[in-house]
Amino acid sequence: MNNTTVSNRVFTQVDYRRFRQHLAAITTKTVKGKGYETAIYDKKGDIQAIVHAASIDDTGRCYPAEYFIRTKALPLTWAQAA
Repeated sequence: MNNTTVSNRVFTQVDYRRFRQHLAAITTKTVKGKGYETAIYDKKGDIQAIVHAASIDDTGRCYPAEYFIRTKALPLTWAQAA
């Protein structure tokens, strides 16, 4: 990990299951997509989650979707393990 600690990160990458659990726990107001990134906002207008779409580059290499949730939404013990 570079010089950024988990507590300093705004978003933490999680697996799809944790991402869906997080979405179930918030009141989603807005979903906005631009390019390969989709941001999910809560009713206060704060971004709560981000999805980077799966992709394939020019050489045929595949990249899976990536899921991120607001770090403060993680339980403290889970955030320390990330």
